[in-house]
Amino acid sequence: MTFDNTDKRDVLIMVTFPNIDKIKEIQKKYYDIADKIEPHIAVTFPFDSDISDEDLYEKITKVVEKYKPFRIICHGVSTPIGESNYRFLDVVENKDIIKSMSDDIYKNIVPEELEHRDKYNYVPHISLANKPLDKEIELDDTFEMVVDSLYVERIGSNDESIKLYDIWL
Repeated sequence: MTFDNTDKRDVLIMVTFPNIDKIKEIQKKYYDIADKIEPHIAVTFPFDSDISDEDLYEKITKVVEKYKPFRIICHGVSTPIGESNYRFLDVVENKDIIKSMSDDIYKNIVPEELEHRDKYNYVPHISLANKPLDKEIELDDTFEMVVDSLYVERIGSNDESIKLYDIWL
């Protein structure tokens, strides 16, 4: 399944684990946009909106002002329901905070996109693969960091990430 995300924006948590090279190694082999963006957790899916970049910054800042930096732990590889090449690194600690943040952004800024997100049964994760696997991914490591900002991007015509700004928690 391919999507045309050109010129759409989204909100991400860029992950900075000390052992991130293990994730990058897997993504390089199995994730088709690994060369376009660093490992991340999507807080929103790419969305269309007439909101200017400046207004979006103000709105997201206001929506997330109640959140403070928080720790996440990622561990375990899962496959979404149904047949899929996707493999996810699961967020196992504080995924409820990420989900709440996602809910708040959708409900207050892009409510017209909420149905699209919910169609995919949003669960915070890091995508490891979306290409056919030659063997199942084995990753027993635990990945831990403090989330202290959100990354807002615009997606370029070649699926590259064009950073708009960081929003600090």
